[in-house]
Amino acid sequence: MEPVPSGWVELYNAALRRAARAGAKSSRSKLKTAKILEASRVKAAADYVSLKLKRVALSMPFLDSLHPFYRELVSTVVEEDEYKLCLSRLYSVSKIVKRIAHESLSAIAGSSDAKSAAKARRAFMGRLRSILEELDDCLKSVRAWQAEIAKLPSIDPYTPSIVIAGAPNVGKSSLLRAISRARPEVKPYPFTTTNVVVGHLELAGRVVQAIDTPGLLDRPLSEKGLVERRAIAALRHLKGVTVFIFDPTSTSGFPLDYQLDVYKGVKELLGEAPLVVAANKVDITKPEQASELVKILKEESRNIVFISALHGLNIDYLLKQIARALLN
Repeated sequence: MEPVPSGWVELYNAALRRAARAGAKSSRSKLKTAKILEASRVKAAADYVSLKLKRVALSMPFLDSLHPFYRELVSTVVEEDEYKLCLSRLYSVSKIVKRIAHESLSAIAGSSDAKSAAKARRAFMGRLRSILEELDDCLKSVRAWQAEIAKLPSIDPYTPSIVIAGAPNVGKSSLLRAISRARPEVKPYPFTTTNVVVGHLELAGRVVQAIDTPGLLDRPLSEKGLVERRAIAALRHLKGVTVFIFDPTSTSGFPLDYQLDVYKGVKELLGEAPLVVAANKVDITKPEQASELVKILKEESRNIVFISALHGLNIDYLLKQIARALLN
């Protein structure tokens, strides 16, 4: 993405500096020399501003051409209508600057004396300033969007993926550390993961992405926060297998009936997409806690994999189940 000025003042001052550095070949005619100098100043300022705005507008992601995963991810940091309007304004102003520069160059060429040529150049700079002042809000918005977009994870939506989902603090980040080279922060409290984190591993002879999503809460999609919406984007649009993690213990802070509601929401989002169910923290799970999980899952408990992501217990078997689902 083309770096955006902090506001109209920075852009305008940069244009002034380029105009001041513009030179002209001397001529036997003082008037001709003055005209050439003033024209070169207008052209230097106009070319800089026009090209800068055009590059910014065209270097930003075009939402309609993005993969659905990235479109939904970007939509978590921008308001689409405002985003499109601002980029359209930047591009339009780049053309307007060229047009008023052409008008000013014509006025300079028709000047009868050096003062008139300088007056035409000053008039152009005044119009340029007014136009850029009106563009200030968009410049600041695009600059802020660039900073947020740059923070988004780099994920290939066409590479097979293992998307790790579940309620907060059930051990998603620990599982990512156990199966991939990623090293996300792991802490014993909820909401440690505030973005989508990606790692890589080799599975069934091919490179696979493993993605740790922020914890999902049991609430309607319209009420989900920023980090949850990024998790939803991963679940909806990435090819591969989703691993849903339950925590049968009481250490996550979310009871099993709550986790089950989150699980049902994930299943609804996935439709027919592959899903592997794991129960984490087997090293501290009491028999009655494991039995309760089996009971609430009913028939779906037949394929549940009990693991300890922290201690690496049963991870190999879980990966076999994931590989089988990926191949299918």
